[in-house]
Amino acid sequence: MLLKFDKSHYLNLTTQPLAGTSFVNWIKLLVENKFAIDWRFIPRALYVTLMIFGVAPFRLYEKVKFEKKIQNIKIVPPLFIVGHFRSGTTFLHYLMGQDKKLAYVSTLETMAPWVFLGSEEVFKEIVEKRLPEKRPMDDLEMQAGLPYEEEYAIANFCPYSFYHGWYFPKKIEYYFRKYVLFDGVNKEIIDEWKEKYIYLLKKITYKHDGKRILLKSPVNTGRIRLLLETFPDAKFIHIYRNPYKVYFSTWRLYESILPIFSFQHIEKEKLDKFIIEFYREVYKRYFREKDLIPEGNLVEISYEEFVKEPINKLEKIYKDLGLKGFKEARLAFEKFAGKYKNYKPHTYKIGNEIKEKIYKEWKFVFDKLGYEK
Repeated sequence: MLLKFDKSHYLNLTTQPLAGTSFVNWIKLLVENKFAIDWRFIPRALYVTLMIFGVAPFRLYEKVKFEKKIQNIKIVPPLFIVGHFRSGTTFLHYLMGQDKKLAYVSTLETMAPWVFLGSEEVFKEIVEKRLPEKRPMDDLEMQAGLPYEEEYAIANFCPYSFYHGWYFPKKIEYYFRKYVLFDGVNKEIIDEWKEKYIYLLKKITYKHDGKRILLKSPVNTGRIRLLLETFPDAKFIHIYRNPYKVYFSTWRLYESILPIFSFQHIEKEKLDKFIIEFYREVYKRYFREKDLIPEGNLVEISYEEFVKEPINKLEKIYKDLGLKGFKEARLAFEKFAGKYKNYKPHTYKIGNEIKEKIYKEWKFVFDKLGYEK
């Protein structure tokens, strides 16, 4: 059975993130996927193509004006928030983004990564008009200037991103294996991926006058070794959540985003197997690689603990990682947290059959993170 899409989704053209990519990247993706776009999504693909041509002059302008300026920029060791999707990473990202001593990659900068230095005002208005007031999978607000996942920007720079599996879900496992776990990927591709990551962070560093960059991308949970090869002194915050709730909330995520992002349909059974596999394999990799992080550069916290007293827990995170600026940002933190003090996560009924399946597949995570069956 196919994942259900409402008829209105087929004419939802303007929320597809690849509208901010380059023509070369778009063609590479189409070739890689053998131009396999389901006919109902052809208008969406045409919209992306038209937007790419419309943005091209702005890309050229940015390249001419800023390329040399950002080449010699030095990046302060970044601060990475990691953790599986739907584990509290976004709330933590939004909250820490209130610290003016930190920079972050905004929604605008992920959707228009080629042009945000020279044409921000033009594209900010365009992006704002296309964003919903709230994220489709939860009640957190969406704005062009709020923190967002830099993985969207990487996907707009190159083919080497897991998020292309959201756009072409028939190959979702392919994109996961290649560009989260980097299994069987040659050194040239890995080097190009690192180059694009560094390029993005140089642009953000240039824009924000050398500030440390706060980054959040759940797929980075499976890339610790590669991130340390690229940024050896980076700091990490791992936030995790009850695996049962993660499973159901991840399903809610995919049911929300695939209808507005994808160019293809996907079988529900295939997607369910993938959700199980992604969580299992990412955490195998994370538990194997987290010991590579230098002492004092990793903090781990449960979502359940964090939301009970976010300000106190955040103060401890700052202290444990040796970060400065908590006192100066405390009022901003408290103001933001106050907006969500009555926020209630979605509740789920867990049948015994599904419960047994989740526990069987993810038992090692339950054990490692201290959750009971």
